[in-house]
Amino acid sequence: MKAVRFFLYIFLSITIWGANGNNLSNAKTPSFTLTDDVQGVDGLDNPRDIALSQDKKWAFVVSADDNSLSVFKVNRDLSLSHWQTIKSSNKTKLEGALSVVSDQRGQNIYVLSYYHSALLHFSFSENSGLALQHTLSDNLPFAHVFKQPETIKPEQDTFGILGGYELAINHNTNQLFIAATVSHSVSVFNLNQDGKPILSQRIHANKDAALSGAVSIATDNTGQFLAVAGMNGKAVSMYKRSTAGKFHYYQTLKHKFDMPISVTFADNGQYLIAVDAITSDIVLAQKNHEQSFEIVKVVSEAKHGINGLNKITLSRSENTVLTFSEQSHRIDEFQLNGASLKHSKSLTPSGLKSATALEFVSSTHAISTWAKSDAIAVFKLDAN
Repeated sequence: MKAVRFFLYIFLSITIWGANGNNLSNAKTPSFTLTDDVQGVDGLDNPRDIALSQDKKWAFVVSADDNSLSVFKVNRDLSLSHWQTIKSSNKTKLEGALSVVSDQRGQNIYVLSYYHSALLHFSFSENSGLALQHTLSDNLPFAHVFKQPETIKPEQDTFGILGGYELAINHNTNQLFIAATVSHSVSVFNLNQDGKPILSQRIHANKDAALSGAVSIATDNTGQFLAVAGMNGKAVSMYKRSTAGKFHYYQTLKHKFDMPISVTFADNGQYLIAVDAITSDIVLAQKNHEQSFEIVKVVSEAKHGINGLNKITLSRSENTVLTFSEQSHRIDEFQLNGASLKHSKSLTPSGLKSATALEFVSSTHAISTWAKSDAIAVFKLDAN
């Protein structure tokens, strides 16, 4: 779907990407690359996101133009083998698949599709591969959702995932979280013992203007705090879980955003970091003694030199964050040191364009997806 690619690159060139990790390598050349439609490889036409199984032997990749979910085997030599691709159909609603997460066991895979406004639950095993288990969708036509959203009635938007843009999972609370641009809301789903997502709570924009155009969602490790970026509302809001288990409005960051596009917590929830798609500001907020978040540092494009920041995410060390820029075709690492962020490394491989996701498969290697190159690549990390 080239029309999908065209729309996504206009919209996503100032928005989406992803990562997780150890120490970022300065390597310029990947140690291994797979490209869509080369030697039987499929599911990499505009790849958007990656999730790993718990043992890191399997990588799950969603593609917005192949409209698919694919499985890649991580081999012992840390090369990749294409294993399986499931594409969109009348039964499998994967149009514009943007976001994927895995449960802690790697046996349940969840995908968020933008154009179908659907949350899909797949089971996975090495013997049988992927199998669709559940689909949550209001089944509204594309034209209704994206061309006439003002005509959507409340009873037609039951899940709050119209224009679903980012999917997050908290393994400690066993919950999924979705930020939806057309529903202007955040939806929280509990996962039952079979992995089925069950709607637990909807947080609506009519109660918090900062949710207008909700585009990014994050929780701290404990699942007690939730942060959401609203690109239309030009604000980042936080919610706190009550003793009853529901989230309630807590505060809005006091910063003048032009288009907040991505948020993450760091240092065990002591910091909240947001990036602005228009200004490329990196905004660092710290939790004070009153348990409120206050801005302590704003790193501007003039200081970090990265044009077109799209997303920020936490590394496994809790004090390192990674930023992505699809416009600049680079991934950058920043070290969190008290109330400051220090740029430490960059990954700018030649021949690969528009990084969208990165996951670490070992202490020495990471895999990443590159949208404009229709590729997934493996990089060897620096020894330090």
